[in-house]
Amino acid sequence: MLVVPHFFRQRYPLRLSRTTTIAPPHSALPALLIIPREGPLRAPHLMVLTGSSVGGLPRGDLVTDDAHIVADSDDRRDQGWHEIADVLVTRQQFAGVLDRYVGCAVAVARGDQGCLIGTRHGLVAEITGTAGLMAGTDPWPATFGSFLYCWLTAKLPLASLASAAIIAGRYIHSPGSEPGEMDVAGRARISLGYGT
Repeated sequence: MLVVPHFFRQRYPLRLSRTTTIAPPHSALPALLIIPREGPLRAPHLMVLTGSSVGGLPRGDLVTDDAHIVADSDDRRDQGWHEIADVLVTRQQFAGVLDRYVGCAVAVARGDQGCLIGTRHGLVAEITGTAGLMAGTDPWPATFGSFLYCWLTAKLPLASLASAAIIAGRYIHSPGSEPGEMDVAGRARISLGYGT
């Protein structure tokens, strides 16, 4: 599936809420709010994921956006996309996925407690959920894979991620209302390393 992450430098207010709604509103988009605590990045950044249609994006300074293919190796509906996927989600070891699919830049191995992400350049990121976030369940493995793919292609500093506060949820756009709103699912913790 085609995914378009949009990274914004968050200069405008963003209302954070935590609802118990099971189904998100139709206008809700998967989103991550990254609040750096140290390193060269100082301003919070918001990543909002859309498909091929773009609408309901937050106000802010667009840092980068990118279009790439995300596929799930365990989903038969995605079989035709495996060879060209930039991000591939799997239940297998990510190293085997990177070896088998040479076009894949980021492989995400989902697990019960979170996900392990490997890149073609040797970066390994372990992402675990806290404060209620089930980081290993949909849509989070694909969301985190797209996030890391876009972060790397934008050449944003990796060191900022290890200490950043990362809030996962859904961005809700209500036309004509400011500030934007993010329905919080929980927080994520990212540990970075190299090697497979």
